[in-house]
Amino acid sequence: MRILFKSVLVSDSRSSFAGKTMDLLGENGQWIQIASSIEEKADVVIEGNQLHLSPSVIDLRVHNTLPGGEHREDWDSLGKSALKGGVLDMLLLPTGSPVPQQADAIRFISQKSDAISFYPMAPLSLDNKGENFTDLFDLHRAGASWFGHGAGSLQPVDLMSKSLQYLQTLPVTIVSRPDTEALSLYGQIHEGLQSTLLGLKGIPVLSESMSIQRDLDLLRYVRANAFGLAHADFRLHFSCISTAASIDLIQAAKAEGLPVTADVAVHQLVFTEDAIADFDTNKKVFPPFRANSDLEALWKGLAAGTIDAVVSDHHPVEFESKALEFDHADFGTIGLETLLAAFVDVAEKRGLTNCLDYVTSKPAALLGIQLPVIEVGSPIKVVVFERGIHHVYQESDILGRSKNSCFIGVTFSTQISHVIKGDQILYQR
Repeated sequence: MRILFKSVLVSDSRSSFAGKTMDLLGENGQWIQIASSIEEKADVVIEGNQLHLSPSVIDLRVHNTLPGGEHREDWDSLGKSALKGGVLDMLLLPTGSPVPQQADAIRFISQKSDAISFYPMAPLSLDNKGENFTDLFDLHRAGASWFGHGAGSLQPVDLMSKSLQYLQTLPVTIVSRPDTEALSLYGQIHEGLQSTLLGLKGIPVLSESMSIQRDLDLLRYVRANAFGLAHADFRLHFSCISTAASIDLIQAAKAEGLPVTADVAVHQLVFTEDAIADFDTNKKVFPPFRANSDLEALWKGLAAGTIDAVVSDHHPVEFESKALEFDHADFGTIGLETLLAAFVDVAEKRGLTNCLDYVTSKPAALLGIQLPVIEVGSPIKVVVFERGIHHVYQESDILGRSKNSCFIGVTFSTQISHVIKGDQILYQR
């Protein structure tokens, strides 16, 4: 099949056509011609106003509800949500019930779909209880290259230390969503002005920064005693950082040469603690929306390269667990469908250059996968989105089984129109 794109802005910083408005012709799943004007016949012609062409989106943080959580999300709804958001590669947290902690479970998830590539994160401990290790090396041989403790961080210091010691010999990534549970216990929102005004227990910045400091100290210790066995591609990844203190710690660790990376959830770049004033439980997330000074620090961290990727932290929660008093409602927001749109909109206002890299090529590098460049001869794996069309995001727009989006009611000026892989149009608005 031949697909012709007319007058689209190439939004791929790696391409020689980056920032240029071009015509592009694809045939049999790869680009065969890119020029200022192409008049050849095609089976499908894609054109419109203010069209942008980007590599497909990669999401490094998606809560896995399967098996056991089909009422929240099933494979079908997960796939539909991903395609609507242009996400063709995603890292799944080890949060199913039962936890995917056998080699066969890792292989099953990896082989689940052709259209979307699922990368299963393996659990560090059995059932995510933080008591006994899983068979780390067997899980790695089965294909797992990312390891984590459910959706959080491993609290026992000895287990975290041993995890770093054992796994530093492999080309793998250990993930921590930094949190000191003894400090955040029973917390509802950021510890600050709004927690005082609303009478809700706060989650202090210290609960995150203390966790990061602990893990960095452990990383220094195990590397100092690695006896030359540390693998060059091993790293510690901090996920969903939310505070200025975290930025400072990670920036210093990188300057020191420690193998550390980090990501931030897109909603942390949009909302502050003030968004909770109306007690909207869809905005109850963990970590919570922080102070404006933290949000500003996150943006500076992106621009400085301290933060390596932007994620959705897609966390489906059924209606019954959100339609409660704020302090009883579950944490979490969905985000697969809105990751690109929300980030592009706010990044443009912030003037962040090459912002799409943070949801495309940068996370691809962390995953160790080849994301095709938009060049002649390369495979087609792209998202087409339109700018300048204002749309108020509503619950009725959501394709997933769970509707708990913190972006309901937000006006987006970016909308995905097509998602194409090879010669298949996987999504069309």
